[in-house]
Amino acid sequence: MTGSRWINLAAPQLFPARLRSFAEDAGFEVRQNSDGIWRICVQEGYRRSQSPLLRSERASAADPSSFLRMTELLDTPIDISPVTQAGHALVRNQQTAAALAAQFQLEFMLTPGKELADGMRVFLNERAPLLKGPASEIHVVLSDSALPRRANFPRILTSLSFQKEGIPLISGELGKLFSAAQGLTQDVSIGALTFVLPALSATAPKVLGVAAARLLACGIWLFGQALSDTSWPGSRLTDGLTPTARFPTSNGPATTPTVDQSGPFLSWWVQRSAEFLSIATDPSYFGDERHFYAPPRHLAFVASLGRLYRDTAEAMRSSDHSIGLRAAYDALDCLEGMGWKAFGIATNPGKVGKVMEGLREKLPPSVADVALPLCERAALALGEVRNGFIPKGRHYSPGGLVDMPGKKGPQSLSWDKAIQLYIRLDRNSAHSFRQIEEDPFERALLFSHDGTIPGDLCYLPFLHLLDMLANCERLEAQMSRRR
Repeated sequence: MTGSRWINLAAPQLFPARLRSFAEDAGFEVRQNSDGIWRICVQEGYRRSQSPLLRSERASAADPSSFLRMTELLDTPIDISPVTQAGHALVRNQQTAAALAAQFQLEFMLTPGKELADGMRVFLNERAPLLKGPASEIHVVLSDSALPRRANFPRILTSLSFQKEGIPLISGELGKLFSAAQGLTQDVSIGALTFVLPALSATAPKVLGVAAARLLACGIWLFGQALSDTSWPGSRLTDGLTPTARFPTSNGPATTPTVDQSGPFLSWWVQRSAEFLSIATDPSYFGDERHFYAPPRHLAFVASLGRLYRDTAEAMRSSDHSIGLRAAYDALDCLEGMGWKAFGIATNPGKVGKVMEGLREKLPPSVADVALPLCERAALALGEVRNGFIPKGRHYSPGGLVDMPGKKGPQSLSWDKAIQLYIRLDRNSAHSFRQIEEDPFERALLFSHDGTIPGDLCYLPFLHLLDMLANCERLEAQMSRRR
């Protein structure tokens, strides 16, 4: 952000002093002009400074001082349940990859903040070598304390109009007074873990590393090698231990990036996600037709952002094809709703091919080496949807589907268009197949295909999310035009 972006703020339902305190808590600056109109902007723009909402710190056994960066977690409250304590004792003396990952997760989550730096250093020195692979490292992804407040800012302003009573003049965090729609912003408010899970799944069907969550932070143990998911038993000891998706690649063994590749990739992912968040939480991009800040519109974007990351990760990590595919469709719907890419364009093989060309040109080599193999699998799977169209069908031809029913008479579809429309039909089937009873076109389309959807299509949202992160400046320009 290079300068102040002010936007008018409709007459607030808060006392001026309370509004200023609430806004400053969220990292915003508010002022009332001589004409009586309130205005708001992000403090970074007002103060001409940069404060990333998300950042990563690296710690390795080769650099003991690197662990001191974890001191920001000192004030994180820790609540250890007896069940968790028992689970920790259970895996403490085991040396399988899954047990070591669980040990890391539990120690990162449960170690008191003032002891965490030493605990992680000891872990890397003493237990990580039991993997018997290349040297591993730990990344800590920290979300700024302003992030949850910014994510909740439009929600709270929107909810004010639904309150029976005025805001009580009590001290404490204003957000705790409002539970309305709280779940919509939870994915963004919790922060760090939400934004790294798609990146950790980028080497499916291998396991690149494991994440553990704390308040406003997550720790990531990058193994230094990509481990096969076949060595990971089903375990519910800790959340997030689920390995990446188990769909085999048709092109032989999946790539196995080293820590020298995966570390820079993860750092790039976090840095670009931080830029994305700086746009998504800036009120100036969310104005109405009068050029006043529109909290409901802002809330819709922020809530969709959290769902996009969550559904993308779920699509990549699910071991059930149908569940993964539904999560992928949900993520693609979020992309469309956020105004980035229409569902039809996101599922058109020709359009996706152009996105792939752009990513090959734009991504740094260290990022491309880790992320592009999975994107290529997604693009290939999209094209393979064509293989399900039945050659003996009455509408099949070498160039696409012909003589399809249309409102103005028979029509022809290219293969790209036929694939795009068939995937839309499959996505819409979540609301039942009732439409085929009434629509001759959809009935003809459905019965021209055998219904097989390649498993790797679940990785398509990751391709488009990667494109969005690689082109944050395009998103910013797009948002500015709307403004």
